[in-house]
Amino acid sequence: MNSRDQLRTQLLASMAAIFSGEASPVLLGALRVAFPELSFALVVNWIPEQAEDIYWILIDLDRIAMVEVPRLSDNISDVLIEIVSLTAYKERRLSVENRMKLKVAIELMKRHEGRGFI
Repeated sequence: MNSRDQLRTQLLASMAAIFSGEASPVLLGALRVAFPELSFALVVNWIPEQAEDIYWILIDLDRIAMVEVPRLSDNISDVLIEIVSLTAYKERRLSVENRMKLKVAIELMKRHEGRGFI
């Protein structure tokens, strides 16, 4: 399995973990409130901080949601969601690995966009 295939597998596994609530029930709840129709979203970056987890989630081909989930709260209202354009996200200083992950995520999103999954 090449690195691109491994990234695809990781992205799809992280999406399954989000939508099952396994990753974080609070994250899932916040995404459901903010994006009620969302059924396909890919985590392109995850930063575990001391007080919160920060997820960068590709929600469509134009937007990425930066979702900050506090570790000490189970309240959805404590979750911060900021929308960033995909163009602005690409302009950030990203590691080679994060750039590749984003590229593969965009390919997956394009493949699923026309199938009614978004």
